[in-house]
Amino acid sequence: YSLSDQTRRIVTSLDKDVTLSLLCTTGQEDSTINTLLSRYAGLSPRVTVKEVDPTSQPGFLKNYEVSKLYANSVLVECGDKYRFVNYTDIYVTNYSYSSTSYSGYDTTTSFNGEEALTGAIHYVTSDSLPKVYALNGHGETKLDSSYTDDMEKDNLETADLSLLTMDAVPEDASCVLIYAPTSDLSDTEAQKLISFVNAGGGIVLITDYMESAKFPNLLSLTQAMGLTVQDGIVIEGDQNMCLRGYQHYLLPKINSHEITDPLINGKYYALMPLAQGIVKTGSGTGTITALLTTSDSSYAKPAGLSIKSYDKEDGDTDGPFDVAVAVETGEGHFVWFASASMLSTQINSMVSGANEDLFLNSLSWMCKQTESISIRSKSLETSKLTVPSAQSSALSILMIGVIPALLIADGL
Repeated sequence: YSLSDQTRRIVTSLDKDVTLSLLCTTGQEDSTINTLLSRYAGLSPRVTVKEVDPTSQPGFLKNYEVSKLYANSVLVECGDKYRFVNYTDIYVTNYSYSSTSYSGYDTTTSFNGEEALTGAIHYVTSDSLPKVYALNGHGETKLDSSYTDDMEKDNLETADLSLLTMDAVPEDASCVLIYAPTSDLSDTEAQKLISFVNAGGGIVLITDYMESAKFPNLLSLTQAMGLTVQDGIVIEGDQNMCLRGYQHYLLPKINSHEITDPLINGKYYALMPLAQGIVKTGSGTGTITALLTTSDSSYAKPAGLSIKSYDKEDGDTDGPFDVAVAVETGEGHFVWFASASMLSTQINSMVSGANEDLFLNSLSWMCKQTESISIRSKSLETSKLTVPSAQSSALSILMIGVIPALLIADGL
C-alpha cells in the first residue's frame, strides 16, 4: 500500500479535481485496491474516491468508450478527460516458457496499481503529452510491445520517423529514439539530428556492437556531443562486476544522476552484455555525465565479436570504460547506451526489470517528465537475486564446503 515519492509529488501538487471510481459489484470490492485508493485520497483534497456498481447503475458507463472491462477496474477522471485502469493493468501476469511446467509455461504476477493509477492521474491532468519518434530506415530493431505499452503508461506518445522524407525532425517531437541501427545514417540525417539537439530536443541512442569505420555519420552525431566509441568488446576483470562465468555480461557501477538515482536507491543492478566503451573526445560543449562505468580491471578486446579468449592479452585497451552516458547541451539532451542487448526481455528479467527502468527514466528525463520516473510494480512472486561472480563463488564455498565441514567436525 505504500506510495512512492513520485506519486506523492504528483498528487499533492494537483490543481485540478480528480475522481477515482472503483467499478465493482457491491460487496465484492478488492480490498488491496480499495486501500490503495484511500491512500491517494489521503494525499490531497483534490482526489475523490467512490465506488460504482455497474450492475445496479447500468447507465453509468454509456458516456465512456470502453471495450472490455473487468470487475475492480478503476475509472480516473478530470473534467472531460478520463482513462480506465483495467484490473489486468493493476494485477499484471507475465508468461514465460518452461520445459518443466505441465502447462508449458510459468506465470508471475505483480501488483502494478501505483504505476497504473499515477500514470492515469498524470494523463488526465496534463494539457499535452510528449512525443517520442523512433527512427527507422537503417535496419533498426523494433521495440518489444511491453516497452511501448509501458511508454504509453508513462504518458509518452510514440510514432515512427523517416528523416529521408522530411526537412527536419517534426516540431512536436520531444525525443528521437535510435535503437540498434545496422547501417549508417546519411550525412544529411545526422545533421538534422544534431540541429534537433542543439534546438533543445532529446535523443536516446542504443547501439549494438559496431565498427567505427562503418558508421562515420552516426559517429558524427556522437562526436558533436563530445563522444565516440572504443573499438572492441569490453571484458570485465573484476568478478564482482560481471555475471559468473560471463565476463562480457557487465554489471557496471551505477553513477548518480536523475536517470539512475531510483535504481541506486532501490539497490538494483544494470546488466550490459556485449558492450562497447564510450570515449570522451573533448570536442563537445555539453556537460557529460557517466551513467554506467566498468571497473579499473576491465579491458577492451579489439577483435570484437571475433574474440577467441576472454583473458587479457597484449593489444587490449585498459579500462575503466563508460558504457552509458548522458549529455546536457543547453536545453538539449542526449543519452547513449552502448549495449543493444540490454533491452532483451531475458536480459532485463535477470535484473528484475532495472534495464527497462533505466531506459524509461532516460525518456522521461529528456521529455522533462522527471516526476513520473521509476514507479515500480511490486512483485507478488519470489524475486530473482542477481549475485556477482565473486560473491557467488564465496557463498558456494561457504555453503557447500565450510558449513558442512564445521557440522561434520562438531558431530565427530
